Amino acid sequence: MEQSDEVLVSRVQEGSSESFAPLVQRYQRPVFNLMYRYTRSEQEAADLTQEVFLRAYEKLASYRPGRSFFSWLFALASNRARDWHRKNGRKILHEQSLRLAGQEPGPVSGQEKRLEEKEQLELVEALLQRLPARTREILILRYRHERSIREIATIFACSQSAVKMRISRGLRELQDMMANKET
Repeated sequence: MEQSDEVLVSRVQEGSSESFAPLVQRYQRPVFNLMYRYTRSEQEAADLTQEVFLRAYEKLASYRPGRSFFSWLFALASNRARDWHRKNGRKILHEQSLRLAGQEPGPVSGQEKRLEEKEQLELVEALLQRLPARTREILILRYRHERSIREIATIFACSQSAVKMRISRGLRELQDMMANKET
């Protein structure tokens, strides 16, 4: 039977360090994906993911029971990703822009159609990188990780209406960028 995040955190706080492993297993993929979106490097994302879990373990005393552990952890991870991006982001954005500039429309049959769909997803990923970091992460939390507006507001310490506004603006910006790319 799977134990709740709160029970596991409580056990870690009481001295059972091995109770942290299920939390790592449970949330390693979403944290890694966040880091990969920022770094575009599997090795760098893995290193940052490890840093986030080490930092989470060290700061576990600041976690407040009754709140979502995922929200608390994701806020830590987002802060670390933004720090990394401030130091390294311009180089990554420039490389992605160069790749985008060389894309051409593909054919429409069988395997080529799947390739075209893959390219479309890559385009969306690349365009997401052009959005402000906070807007990008809000969209990803909402649509990829299917998090509630309330939980996203908690993660980013803002109102639910601010989250809704960022989602609306972010989707509109993505649509505009997609339209501009197709013309």
